[in-house]
Amino acid sequence: MIWTTWRQLRTQAWVTAVALGALGVALLVSGLSLARSYSSLGLATCGHSCSQAVAAFQAAAGTGLNGVLQTFAGLIVIVVPPLLGVFWGAPLVARELEAGTHRVAWTQSVTRDRWLATKLAVVGASAAGAAGLLSWAVTAWAHHVDTIDAERVAPSVFAARGVVPVAYALFAFVLGVTLGLMIRRTVPAMAATLGIYAALLFTMTQWVRRVLVAPVTLTRALDVEHLGGIGIVPGGTMTIDANTDDLHGWVLSSRVLLPGGQLFHPAVSSTQCGPDTSIDACRQWLTSQHLVQQVLYQPESRFWTLQWHEAGIFAALAVLLAAFCFWWVRRVA
Repeated sequence: MIWTTWRQLRTQAWVTAVALGALGVALLVSGLSLARSYSSLGLATCGHSCSQAVAAFQAAAGTGLNGVLQTFAGLIVIVVPPLLGVFWGAPLVARELEAGTHRVAWTQSVTRDRWLATKLAVVGASAAGAAGLLSWAVTAWAHHVDTIDAERVAPSVFAARGVVPVAYALFAFVLGVTLGLMIRRTVPAMAATLGIYAALLFTMTQWVRRVLVAPVTLTRALDVEHLGGIGIVPGGTMTIDANTDDLHGWVLSSRVLLPGGQLFHPAVSSTQCGPDTSIDACRQWLTSQHLVQQVLYQPESRFWTLQWHEAGIFAALAVLLAAFCFWWVRRVA
């Protein structure tokens, strides 16, 4: 049964192995280059305080092979789990149910539970292993870049690092198997897998992840250093943006408040802040108002805490789906 399952998977497995090998070579070459730049610029000892060295490293990381991998490596990690669910999970059972070959397997002294358990174990372990190897390679390659940028908790980076890609892949695979078992048609099951996975990941990113751990609320005086853009909106009121670049985390919200806690929405004034007033005069007037910046954010230090929380959720969903599959397969005619 294990050998039969492997024979059904071997084409996809070899294609995945070759692709991972090619990407691994590129990551190794680029990673060694980044490590040399990081060491030669002395960033190991000065970190964020060496602005010129940081700028030089970021320039080196954004050119040539390094720049290509900066653009696409994280994206590859993000798209691999749903692809495993679509091309490995959904057809695994749906293809046999669609062709009727499952009846032959079940009459060869192989129980339904053993048939399904073998498929889930062999192919599921392969999917999780492929995603884990890819995530480890990209996370290791991006170590120096992430140290400088301190943006690992940002939504665009978080899903391409650490352990969550493994949990994503496991969930996507079992989701594909579940939908294939229920729909019993390969192409519709593949489409449903992609749609449901994308919707769930979007929900996690937009609403759930930010509250897995209670966000930090920072309240500080809004000085010139943290005063960002100033705009005028229709109706004659001003909008004030506060700078949060120094926080090194995922900023969920940032508001400018009056000392009493009310939201600051001043009217445009020709003598204080307006079209005929200089930007320096406007900034000076704003700082004289004793404004307060209130920021809600997830700090960079919570990266692994959020990783394990989210990975646990997707792993638990995969286990529940697998249990449902064992219940459902006994009702397949």
